[in-house]
Amino acid sequence: MNKSNKIRLKVIGLSLTVFIGVSTFIGYLVYDGSVGSSQKIKNEDVVEVFSSRENKPLERLKNYENEDVFIDSPENGYKIEAKLIKSNIKTDKTVILVHGIESYYYEYLDKAYEYLEKGYNAVIYNQRHTGNTGGYDYTFGLYERYDLENVAKFVNERYPNGLLGVHGHSMGAGTALMHSSLNEKNKNVDFYIVDSPYHEMADAIRLGIEAENIPLLPVGYAKFMGDIYTQVKSGFSYEDVKPYKEVQNITTPMFLIHGKEDKVCSPQSSKIIYENIPHDKKELWLIDNVGHVNGYEILGDEYFNRIFNFIDKNVINNG
Repeated sequence: MNKSNKIRLKVIGLSLTVFIGVSTFIGYLVYDGSVGSSQKIKNEDVVEVFSSRENKPLERLKNYENEDVFIDSPENGYKIEAKLIKSNIKTDKTVILVHGIESYYYEYLDKAYEYLEKGYNAVIYNQRHTGNTGGYDYTFGLYERYDLENVAKFVNERYPNGLLGVHGHSMGAGTALMHSSLNEKNKNVDFYIVDSPYHEMADAIRLGIEAENIPLLPVGYAKFMGDIYTQVKSGFSYEDVKPYKEVQNITTPMFLIHGKEDKVCSPQSSKIIYENIPHDKKELWLIDNVGHVNGYEILGDEYFNRIFNFIDKNVINNG
């Protein structure tokens, strides 16, 4: 081999090494910003943070009988940290509230209080990889759906003849949607309220990369490398998480809520999910001037009035 060919091979080898290294690093960054990310408030700071908030959600909690529980999730091999909050109105109706990525179950106390005042018990729980619930990563509903199923079983054991709903937000909405097909076997859940979902994980990842607005970084390439890194690190692919497919044979009523200005999960996702639900006990509410999961904060009473009207029409008074 002559000298020029040796140089050419060395250049090619070096280029490949650099390309693989850069690609792996990009895959890591996408993974670290999604599947491998962590809750924003550290466990040791949770009480201080929520106690100092202006609306005093933890102080208000003292007005209700509540119980801390750990629920087995055998499919995932860990326990789920949950809190059952009982309405001051005697009831066997319950709603499970499911938080999103990097969040914490206390974030949904304000919404829980709306249900409690309406005569529903509320269950808040920490999803996988949050609080004292097990799991070392987020799977965008793929494994989280089994946790939700076990929380639903827990509620049905407490209130065997009661009404049970699920209200999920963002990744919590993804969890609810992924659970909806699983629910068809035992029918533990009677209705779903789904706020700001993604129709497939790949689209949520794409929007997350676009939001970073990194110059000269092709979004498709970054998403591809993130998927490869996720497969190696966590053992699943973006293709495994397609909530719109999970609703294609469901019979449970579902109310989809989405802000038209949402840049985290496209409102088009809710349209796609809605169109794939085969029954007519469904509703799609696209809200002007609302972004990602902030419909309640902007609309106030109207947000829950629409929810309770949906429940009354399609669940309580249906048929």
